[in-house]
Amino acid sequence: MENNIAVLGRGYSLKKYKKYSHLFEKIYIVGRFYREIEKLGIKHFKNKKIIHVVSRTDTPLKNNLYKKLNVRYVQICFHSLKQFIDSHGKDLTKKYPKNVKLKALPECVRDRGYPPLPSEDILKYCSEYDNYKDLCKYLQDEFPNEIKKIQKETRRTRYWPTAGLVAIDVALNENDLDKLYLFGIDNYTNITYVLYKLNEFKKPYINTSTELVFYHIYQLVKEFPNIQFYSSSPSEKFDFDLPNWYLF
Repeated sequence: MENNIAVLGRGYSLKKYKKYSHLFEKIYIVGRFYREIEKLGIKHFKNKKIIHVVSRTDTPLKNNLYKKLNVRYVQICFHSLKQFIDSHGKDLTKKYPKNVKLKALPECVRDRGYPPLPSEDILKYCSEYDNYKDLCKYLQDEFPNEIKKIQKETRRTRYWPTAGLVAIDVALNENDLDKLYLFGIDNYTNITYVLYKLNEFKKPYINTSTELVFYHIYQLVKEFPNIQFYSSSPSEKFDFDLPNWYLF
């Protein structure tokens, strides 16, 4: 049912999705996800409404998966298609099939996320603010020149540490939800689901945004107390002490 929606990242805990895939009519898949679909089995993605969420650096799904799965649109992390094109310096939208629409961020999330500052600079002040919207207001007031400079350089109006967080934020704000399931949102605390058995990674990939992702997901769980969050991640850092947060 659509009031139970899943967001699928590429972490190792994505493996649990196969067991629960029947629960969802609508899912958000994040990033370069074609190998994950093929490894999990395309049957677990058939007959679902699928939104493909991409960052500036992600590429389209391969192997004709947009057509096979009837994926109608791709969610970009920009306020407009022009920003997305300008951020690359060339029109990469032509790499997507003609019948697949690239969709700008919906109105309901355009004032969300953070001012576009480096994640390490935002992290310096997280401990001082138990509400990320208050943190954003402080950053906007304190660093207006830096924000304008980065906005001009990146064409990005707002910033999320990962495309997975964009997917979660969009899912929460454009749907009438009872439960949100998170699969493979491990935040670099484990190797990816696809590469696990291939032994292509010797150790987890560590991203400078890691701690900010934990902070932001915690903030979202607090902000939406009437939604039950279910996470498949094994990371101890995701063991939030909140009444609507569950690990499975």
